[in-house]
Amino acid sequence: MAWRDLRGHIRIPLAAGLCLVWGLDAHAQAFLEDAQLVDVRIGKSSYDVSSLAGGRGILSDGTEYTFRKWYEADFPDLRLTMITPISDTFGVYWGFGTGEGGEKYSIDPSIKVGFLATQPVGSNGLISLSVSFVLGGYLRERSCSADYGAIGGVQDVNCRLAGAAIPPKDTLDYLLNERPSDQVAVALRYVLRF
Repeated sequence: MAWRDLRGHIRIPLAAGLCLVWGLDAHAQAFLEDAQLVDVRIGKSSYDVSSLAGGRGILSDGTEYTFRKWYEADFPDLRLTMITPISDTFGVYWGFGTGEGGEKYSIDPSIKVGFLATQPVGSNGLISLSVSFVLGGYLRERSCSADYGAIGGVQDVNCRLAGAAIPPKDTLDYLLNERPSDQVAVALRYVLRF
């Protein structure tokens, strides 16, 4: 079972002229021209920031407010993953993520690298090993300034915990600063066709 027999990949030929503009040599040009698109994600990063948008808080005067405007994306994350076959049984994953941002959070841009190795097993079977790494793509949450009046004045605070019963300074320890959930992905598959 050769590489070309694997289904689910869309062939995206890249213009040779682009390689000339970038000054890439013949090997780099061939690498790009053989690339196949395997995954596109728009606005769906490895984080569920939209779950934060559903939160609510209460100001000192009793006015209720929502977190929605803080956690809506100004621009959605676009993540593309390509694979370039090196042989009939081995390919290199590569791609990128544009990142995402909102008023109180950001997701850093990212680069994805990895490989896919396949091995036929008998006349109907195939074993594949896929390994990929995401470099970058961290989620970072920003603080708010809150006015605690005569009790504490204006202080930096975690926006989501401004009304919590802990000191404002301590809420900063709960600001999100997380790596992508798909930072390292390993999959071993066995496919049997009958």
